[in-house]
Amino acid sequence: MSELETQSPPSNRKFYLLVAAFLLAAVLMGVFSAGRGKSSVERWKDEMRAKGEKFTIAELLAGRTPAKTNHVEELIRLGKILAIPNPTLLSVPHFRYVSNGVAEAAWMQAKLALPPISVPRGTPAPVMPLEWEDVAGELAGREALFAEVQALLSVPDRDTGWNYDQRTAMPRCYTEKRNLAQWLALANTHALHERQPAPAVERLLAMVNLVAWHDEDFSIIGQLVRAAVGSMAQHSTWATVQAPGMSEAYLAELQARWDRLAVMQAFARALEFERAGIDGLILRARAGDESLSGLFGGFSGGGGTFMNGAMTTAWRAFAAEGDELFYLQAMQDQIDIVRKEVRLRSTAATQPDRAAFAAKVAPLGSGKAWQLPLSRMALPNLAHASKNILRYETRRALTIAALAIERYRRKHGRPPAKLADLVPEFVSAVPVDWMDGNSLRYRVNADGTFTLWSIGEDLKDDGGDGSDAVPAARMGDIWERKDVLWPRPAR
Repeated sequence: MSELETQSPPSNRKFYLLVAAFLLAAVLMGVFSAGRGKSSVERWKDEMRAKGEKFTIAELLAGRTPAKTNHVEELIRLGKILAIPNPTLLSVPHFRYVSNGVAEAAWMQAKLALPPISVPRGTPAPVMPLEWEDVAGELAGREALFAEVQALLSVPDRDTGWNYDQRTAMPRCYTEKRNLAQWLALANTHALHERQPAPAVERLLAMVNLVAWHDEDFSIIGQLVRAAVGSMAQHSTWATVQAPGMSEAYLAELQARWDRLAVMQAFARALEFERAGIDGLILRARAGDESLSGLFGGFSGGGGTFMNGAMTTAWRAFAAEGDELFYLQAMQDQIDIVRKEVRLRSTAATQPDRAAFAAKVAPLGSGKAWQLPLSRMALPNLAHASKNILRYETRRALTIAALAIERYRRKHGRPPAKLADLVPEFVSAVPVDWMDGNSLRYRVNADGTFTLWSIGEDLKDDGGDGSDAVPAARMGDIWERKDVLWPRPAR
């Protein structure tokens, strides 16, 4: 073997010297840490526990009554049987926002207009018409399944049975929930078109029951799925209210169901479980029980695996405590923001808090936070998640108010002069706009109709102006408008 082959390159010698220095410092740090008492993380946790916070899954689950039923596998089975044979068919826009304050329901149309098909850029996208007979044919062979689905959903499971340990896979029933919701929405639309109010309401109530499922599944994704299914059910609720033959009993039942379907509180709880689960992983990583292979990126040359191990050792010695504390405090900030939104039912009240949080975590997106690798990876980006759930809660408030207004109109022959007139016979309190915590806005129009609205995400009241907030806003939903309206039906 040549002399050149037996010598290590200079760069490797420097590398090994650096690693040796890291390991020596890590040993010294371990000796120092062993005699210094409680760490900054432990002291902070003690302080927060005194205020009622819980940091382990065991603490969060203490005193919780186990679920009496768990039919998640049955739900998955039915969702798979109703797997989508024609994705385009189940993309029918059951609700479509047409223009300023006006929407249309698919059941009112002579033919269903399917979403545009994929075409080359710059080519007009044709809308594909679908005959109602085709829809009837798709539904005809599934009546027995729909009956089975409705029976299953009529008594909602509260929890999926997951133990919230981040090392254990959670039940994956989200795709199946979407499948069930899409089929129920299609069946509801078809029944409305056929002027069959009873089966239409049965399908809609099954969708609403699906939102009630797993209200105590305290995972972030679980609550986001509830909000997504709820948004679909809210569209179908609007379409159903416009149909003839909707009795007072139907409307009252729908309103009562929606009144019980808050999601934001469960979302706040999900953040607590997320924090506890991730902190458990961090603690195992700090103790050496979890592998951090690849955490700091790969290293080329002969020392890649060794370098990862050395950097992990250095992280445990010098950065792990600060990393864990940063993660816990950042999660506490997010939990406090959502709790505040639940308490005040207002996103306006938390705008300064969200801005402060964004500034706090901004360094995680740059190289300045090299000593916070786990925080950078583990902190969830909740801005979009919170936005979706706040939208759901706002639509829910609009839905409850609109149902109560319709029930008042039927009894008195006219809509109420003000929302306070609904209290206490039709609502226990005036529904709140989750955008600013004030009452939803409302007025009776000269033609006897009404305008009901939220001020929207710009937090500016435009007087019930439902026109586009920006050019070319998507047409399907009530959002991205100057104000967020409960729309009038297109005639």
